Amino acid sequence: MSVLQELLRFHQWANQAVLAHCRTVDPLILDAPPPPGVYGSIRATLAHLATAEAVYVSRLCNEEPQRLPSDVDLEVIRASLERTGAALIELAQAIPPDQIISFNSPTFGAVSTPAWVIFAQAIAHGCAHRAQLATLFTQLGAPLPELDLWRFAGIAR
Repeated sequence: MSVLQELLRFHQWANQAVLAHCRTVDPLILDAPPPPGVYGSIRATLAHLATAEAVYVSRLCNEEPQRLPSDVDLEVIRASLERTGAALIELAQAIPPDQIISFNSPTFGAVSTPAWVIFAQAIAHGCAHRAQLATLFTQLGAPLPELDLWRFAGIAR
């Protein structure tokens, strides 16, 4: 397995760990108003992550992206992230990293970029929002478990 595929496995594991944690906390905190400086509530941030990941997969597959509403059920988010996480791992094996992917972005307009940029963006975007989620969970009294690469690799502190 390539380094990219391993990083995508970590990314999928971390997303699923956050969602597993959501099932152990008071459901009211999932929609608690967020403080300034983070994307949104826990649920809205998870829906955003799932939507973004679906967009990355659709761009790699040259398909039209599907977006989730910010108030979507956690099970829908979990299933979406499980599906797109597996798809990213498979696509990383199938698509050469330097293959040019072209798409229209609402943010950037017409884009042509090597595939590795989309894979890297999926990982970086997930890490950034999981860090925000860690802050939210901690401020709401339900800290996340450790989600770093050391834990994923089985290295205990």
